[in-house]
Amino acid sequence: MKTQQTILIVDDNRTNRVLLARSLANSGYSTIEAADGAKAIELALEHRPSIILLDVQMPVMDGFEACIRMKSMEKTAAIPVLFLTSHSEPANIERAFAVGGCDCIAKPFHMGEVKARLAVHLGLREATDMLEETHAQLLLAQKMESIGQLAAGVAHEINTPTQFVGDNTRFLKDTFEQLAPALGQVRQLLETAIAGGDCGREARAVKELFEEIELDYILEEFPTALDQSIEGLQRVSTIVKAMKEFSHSGPSEMALADLNRSLETTINVASHEWKYVAEIEKDLDSDLPHVFCHAGEIAQVLLNMIVNAAYALREKHGEGAGKKGVIRLSTRNAGRYVEIRVSDSGSGIPEEIRQRIFDPFFTTKAVGEGTGQGLSMAHKVVVQEHHGTISVESEVGVGTTFIIRLPLGRELAAVS
Repeated sequence: MKTQQTILIVDDNRTNRVLLARSLANSGYSTIEAADGAKAIELALEHRPSIILLDVQMPVMDGFEACIRMKSMEKTAAIPVLFLTSHSEPANIERAFAVGGCDCIAKPFHMGEVKARLAVHLGLREATDMLEETHAQLLLAQKMESIGQLAAGVAHEINTPTQFVGDNTRFLKDTFEQLAPALGQVRQLLETAIAGGDCGREARAVKELFEEIELDYILEEFPTALDQSIEGLQRVSTIVKAMKEFSHSGPSEMALADLNRSLETTINVASHEWKYVAEIEKDLDSDLPHVFCHAGEIAQVLLNMIVNAAYALREKHGEGAGKKGVIRLSTRNAGRYVEIRVSDSGSGIPEEIRQRIFDPFFTTKAVGEGTGQGLSMAHKVVVQEHHGTISVESEVGVGTTFIIRLPLGRELAAVS
């Protein structure tokens, strides 16, 4: 069953509100009413209506100001606003669209026109919602695909230190089994010496046993084995922690996030993608302010950027050729924005395709190596969801830099 759509009617004229409410209720709509802009904002935040019919001239707060405020808040920004106005001069109509309205209906209105325009914009809203849901599913699929692609690399990254931890542990076990009898003979030698007996025979036996088990070699290798094991366990712990942080979807609402930490985590998660083809250079602003964002989605964007950079270097130098390129990662406070740059010393992007790289399904990779969704999803996350910007600078034969800018201070608008 289709969910009943709710229309918020905002007009200081009670007669207009009653007429609209009764007629729309007869057509199957649910309605709520407000007599001024301030009350309209309150009801919009509380009920999240499907669409808003908003009078322009009202006391306390007019329709234009109410629309501006609702479009600035995340919870109400996407709700379509149809203005009702008795002033249909071009300047008035232009302002209605400029502040975020999607249509204007002249007063005195005709209910047939009102319902027809409502049906069109509600249909557009429904189509937009379906598109947003599809995009969200694609974003999740892209994230799961990326994690799936990284799984083999992560398994290798964990397997290598695990293997030498296992080898070192067996070496330590075998060494202990050799040292245990020798330590028993040393104890017997000490007891004989303390009792004042002749220690010569026991001392020669201990010396021979130490030579047999190669004590000097054991003393030299024992600390190295321990250090390697500790280092391996720390590496495994780092990878597991990074995967846990990266895979965690985070809160459903936006929240303040440390993008330096997100970048460090993503570097660790993607290490198998870049470690054989690139050296990582970091220039992270230690005073970088936290950013109001969906941290998990931004981490996915950064992952795509790093993986793409590694791919560009692999294409240029080849893997296992002994020559590595450079991936440079930087963050800085750019005033109203936080800026993230991901650069590589790859082959660059030809100018003729540079304008298409953010298009859905566009890819320069071979069939089966990419879906063409990574940069498209990155653009959607940064531009549409976070109201930021993403751009590219590239020179063929020199390399490419992606520049992401995310606005600061949006948490104030979101909670106001």
